[in-house]
Amino acid sequence: MSREWTELELDALGETFNVGVGAAAAVLSRMVEGEVLLSVPELKVVDKCTALGSFGLAPTDRVCAVLQPYGGAIESNALLIFTESKSYDLVRVVVPDHLAGMQMGDLAQDALLEVANLVLNACLGAMGDLLECRLTTQVPMLLKGTAAEVMEELEGNEMMLLHMLFSIRHRDIDGYVGFLLDQQAMAVLQQAVARFLEAHL
Repeated sequence: MSREWTELELDALGETFNVGVGAAAAVLSRMVEGEVLLSVPELKVVDKCTALGSFGLAPTDRVCAVLQPYGGAIESNALLIFTESKSYDLVRVVVPDHLAGMQMGDLAQDALLEVANLVLNACLGAMGDLLECRLTTQVPMLLKGTAAEVMEELEGNEMMLLHMLFSIRHRDIDGYVGFLLDQQAMAVLQQAVARFLEAHL
C-alpha cells in the first residue's frame, strides 16, 4: 500500500514523465515530419470514470487505444488513446500517400500499433533510465470501441493517471498517453522516486 505522495515526489515524478514524453515526442516528430506540441504533464489518482473526463472523452465516444503492458521493476500498462477519427488521421500521416483514403483495416491497425509501440517505448525507456528501473515491454494490444468499453478492458478501478496532451502542429490530431498503476505498482514507483530524490538532493 502506498503512502501519500509529497509535493516534492510528485514534482520529481512529473519531471520524469516530462523527460519520457519528450523522448516520445521526438520519435513522433520524425515519423510525421512535423512538430509535436506537448502540454504540461499531470498526475492524478482517479477512477476509470474520472479518467475518461481527464482524456476529454464521453463514455459513448468511439476510440482506438493501444495498451502496452510492461514489467520489470514496475508492472503496469501504458496507454495511447485517440478518438477513432483522430486515429485514422494519424495513420494517414505516417503511411504512404496511396493509402491515404483507407479505413482502419489490418494494415492501418498495424501502422497505429507501430506508432504506439515507438512512442510508448521511448517514454518507458526514458522513465526507466531516469529512475534506474529496468522496464520490459510485452506485445501491445489494439482496443477499439466506445471509451467506456475500452476502459472496462483495463484491470482494476482506481489508477494513477500520468497524462499529457500531445498535438501535431498544422494537423488536427491529438491524443493522450497514460500510465495505469495498481496499488502495488504505485508503491514500487513511489519508492523509486524517493531513491532518485535521495541520490540527487
